[in-house]
Parts: sequence; structure tokens; C-alpha cells
Amino acid sequence: MTIQQDVSMTPRVVPLEGAFNVRDLGGYRTGDGRIVNRGRFYRGDGLHKLTTQDQKDLLSRDITTVIDLRNAKELETAVNVFASNSKVSYYNVSLLNPAHPSGTMINSLGDLYVMMLDMCGPLFREVMILMAESNDEAVLFHCSAGKDRTGMISALLLDLAGVPKETIIEDYALTSQCLAPIMDELRLGRPAGISAEDYEKFLGCDPAHMERMMSHLYSRYGGALSYLTSIGVQQEQLDILKNKLIGT
Repeated sequence: MTIQQDVSMTPRVVPLEGAFNVRDLGGYRTGDGRIVNRGRFYRGDGLHKLTTQDQKDLLSRDITTVIDLRNAKELETAVNVFASNSKVSYYNVSLLNPAHPSGTMINSLGDLYVMMLDMCGPLFREVMILMAESNDEAVLFHCSAGKDRTGMISALLLDLAGVPKETIIEDYALTSQCLAPIMDELRLGRPAGISAEDYEKFLGCDPAHMERMMSHLYSRYGGALSYLTSIGVQQEQLDILKNKLIGT
């Protein structure tokens, strides 16, 4: 069964008016035959256009923790609707925005993901600790498109759960279908100093980018478990995350 078939048969993509790439990370089969728990982790794109009904729909899924991975400029121009909502615990952990140059030569998104794994360990640790320390209800983590920063967190969680690399890559590529209705709008957000051609590359979801990240994750660190341990996530926190992902 392909992921596309799985999407059509299960409620993986959350139907919302104000966001297009909010998805349940659960439902995938692990290498040893278990199923990642549904309703525990949601990945998403920008939440600033969510309608009142959208917000109610998400809260009805027992989402009580929202982790916003965007930077200060993004927060200012597109205010998160949950930032001041007393019904959720809202956190901002600013990971690098791939559309904004970092001063390091980046030839592809795959190269960027590798650089972020190697250089942004403290930030990934902070996100994972927040997820582990959240209560027993659901966590929603997101960035602007729900593709790069969100995609990396999703890949680490799924790999920690034991989901095969091929499935993780397909999950990453699924974003291109979800964002198709708003690609023209996303193109309007091209930052100064980046050509339209280069920006188009940053908007893409070529599976090769996630393949590059996963290959580096294993060749250098040995997988998500070893990587997260190396950046300071404690065993107790890893056990909590794994239990949320695949525990009974």
C-alpha cells in the first residue's frame, strides 16, 4: 500500500480551511510490524490563517501543546493563532528557515538538512524535550510550509519509532500534494536576494532531499536514537517519546 492510498483511506490529512498540510504522524507501520499511534503527534504548516472552526477542530483532537518552529520575522508577519490561547501550551523554538541564507554555501535542501543535523543539535534537543515533557495528550509542531523544519522533526520521530526509511521519505514527499493549492501564494513569499529559480528549489519536496538527510543520519550517527542521545536527550525522555509513538 502506498502512502497516497493510505491518505485516501485514513484521516491522515486534517481537513482545515486555513491550513493545508496538517497531518497525523500516526498510522505508519514500523519495521517490526507495529503501528505508530494516531492522535499523538501532528505535523503542520502555518497556523496563522486558521478559522475559529479550524481551531476548535484541532483542539477536539486533544492537542494541548503547540511547538512553533518559525523565526522571529515569521512570527511577526504571521501570528500563530494559538500563541495566546489559554487552552494550549505554546512554545517557539526557532529552527533555521531554509528560505533565508545562513552564510553557508548550500547547494540543495538535502545539504541544508545535513547542516542542520550537525549544527542545530541544541534546538532539536529542545524540541524533543518539550515533546517528552508535554502531558499525555497530543502535540502539534509546525513551521511555515510544514516541509523542511517540520519534515526533519517528523523524520527523527518516525525513525525513532522504527518506521522504515522508505516510508519516512514518502511521508516527506507527501507535502507536495498537500501544498499544491497554495503554491502560488508561497511563491509570493520569496525573500529579497533569492532568485525565483533558486526559491523554486526551496519550495520543492524532492524525495532525494530526505534521502540525503537519512543517509547522513545513519552514516554519521547511526540513526535517530543515537543522534538524539548524542545531542543530550536523556534516556528517560527517549523512552517517553517512544512510548507515545508506539506504546500501548
